[in-house]
Amino acid sequence: MGIEELIAAEAEAAEKNPDAQIRPGSKITRGHNRVRTLQVRLNEDEFAALTSVAERLGVPASTLARDLLLRELASPSASPQAVIARMRADLDALASSVA
Repeated sequence: MGIEELIAAEAEAAEKNPDAQIRPGSKITRGHNRVRTLQVRLNEDEFAALTSVAERLGVPASTLARDLLLRELASPSASPQAVIARMRADLDALASSVA
């Protein structure tokens, strides 16, 4: 298989699964079907924890935040209150591990 075929095969696989988990070392690019932006406010400790983990994983903080949010929403028992409580607890745990 030549490089052109390999690139075409990888592009096709990526298009078929746009929500696949991003592997460390992957380059994040634009051109997806996500067109809505959500603005989230974090305190300094929460933001530091999020960016620290994102740097360790080699992804942008926004990508990590989206992945965490989508994973919580995909949970079968995800009531809005439970999702918010788990996310707050996760952010508090991340913040305490960075401080």
